Amino acid sequence: MLVRFSLNGETVEVDAPPTVTLLDWLREERGLTGTKEGCNEGDCGACTVMVTDERGARALNACILFLPQLHGRALRTVEGLSGPDGALHPVQSAMVEKHGSQCGFCTPGFVVSMAVGHLNGRTDHDNVLAGNLCRCTGYAPIVRAAEAAAAKPVPDWIVDEIPETETVAYAPESSDAVAEWYEAHPDATLIAGATDVGLWVTKGLRDLGDVAFLNRCRDL
Repeated sequence: MLVRFSLNGETVEVDAPPTVTLLDWLREERGLTGTKEGCNEGDCGACTVMVTDERGARALNACILFLPQLHGRALRTVEGLSGPDGALHPVQSAMVEKHGSQCGFCTPGFVVSMAVGHLNGRTDHDNVLAGNLCRCTGYAPIVRAAEAAAAKPVPDWIVDEIPETETVAYAPESSDAVAEWYEAHPDATLIAGATDVGLWVTKGLRDLGDVAFLNRCRDL
């Protein structure tokens, strides 16, 4: 599947298998190892990335997100949070100043979630960080870092533009297109958020065969 998306501010095109996870692709193909594998089932938040589309920026789990789901979206990993000149994002600076990192394994995921919350003007930090776990139980300084960063302006480099893309068969954009594709592939798997289907692959090691992704279907 040919997938076109923005990665840390650069538009990329990738020919990828339908069920390769974003986490595996980032680490194994791009060498972006800041995105960590913890639970590999969407629970711990160590693999959190920022994904932006026409609905805005969200923090998502790369371990159960399939790479083709990024078609027409913008992606930022922890490596893409700092500025082109190396300037730290406000949440990164705050994590240093407030001593928010202990063993460090969970830190990239926390920082990305904080950056998404910061971009969206969120101040309900407990809710913003609810999807991230710290086994060192160092939550207090992390929340203090989020509070300290909240008053800082959003860096201009972190606001991503959505890349222009063409319609692709594996990501139909209307319910009629879904129905037409599904009629031609009646044994296929339809994937929306992949919070369940992702585990079929990462834990159950299932071969899904033909798949279509519904995240670009606007009338469902």
